[in-house]
Amino acid sequence: MAKNDILGQARKEGRTLLTEIESKELLKEAGIPVVEAKLARTKAEAIALSKKFGFPVVLKVMSPDVVHKSDSGGVKL
Repeated sequence: MAKNDILGQARKEGRTLLTEIESKELLKEAGIPVVEAKLARTKAEAIALSKKFGFPVVLKVMSPDVVHKSDSGGVKL
């Protein structure tokens, strides 16, 4: 997704913060190396992505209401 699309979608949704995945896309577009991140909406998707990426993996909650994931217990190894 292009920079303007990411920022435009966030504005359209009334958000002032980007998700981790959106932020990493912008950094990647700017030529900054990042660890690849994908969104899994179900347990089955998380398992499939884990097998694709290889282990170990980190699972993080994705919610506009949770900015500091580790502070809220939203990070699992």
